Amino acid sequence: MTEERATAYTDGSCLGNPGPGGWAVHLELANGRVVELGGAESPTTNNRMELRAAIEALRTTADCTAVTIITDSQYVRRGVVDWLAKWKRSGWRTSAGQPVENRDLWTEIDGLARERVVWEWTRGHAGTPGNERCDVIARWFAEGIGRLTPSANGDAGVIARQGKAPPPGTSYLSLVDGIVVRHPTWAACERRVHGVRGARYRKVRGEDEARALVSAWGLRPDALEYAEGSEGEP
Repeated sequence: MTEERATAYTDGSCLGNPGPGGWAVHLELANGRVVELGGAESPTTNNRMELRAAIEALRTTADCTAVTIITDSQYVRRGVVDWLAKWKRSGWRTSAGQPVENRDLWTEIDGLARERVVWEWTRGHAGTPGNERCDVIARWFAEGIGRLTPSANGDAGVIARQGKAPPPGTSYLSLVDGIVVRHPTWAACERRVHGVRGARYRKVRGEDEARALVSAWGLRPDALEYAEGSEGEP
């Protein structure tokens, strides 16, 4: 991918920490194109998923001349900006003399990060659209692999508050900070809108009703396409 500039939002999610996890990248290119990436691992930790998201953002923008990576993880940003050089000088030991956790991923980042990359931090769940989008995608992957991960007794993993599946054709739309997202269950929708001032939400039956609602909210009907990365389909 050859571009002059790019801005990449990254995020990671983990259920249980350690447990099933997901990572996400929302990439905005200078030509207006948007690229979104995501994946899952199990078992893993939240920090590993945050790091994996940053690594995939770096790989995807390898040909860009200038990249800004925005993360809500101080662990990632401070690790790159403040700690990485010190860890390397000390033989991958912390200031307390302990082995650096997640050294394998930090080594990957060290091989990919260059002066062309600027690292910024944003507060999570603060309404930043790119960050909120990554949160949705990362949780979708984490919950998806969680359903496939066997538990200790051999049964399929169960996600807390997953909720009962609605009737066929029924879904829930939420609107937060101008971004509309589709959810397969009310529990998933509630997680996004709970406690968020100005959030809007409603149950819909079928595509026609969903698109009509999006229009009523003052958005283009095709904005609904951006909802596919929710707890439905990335």
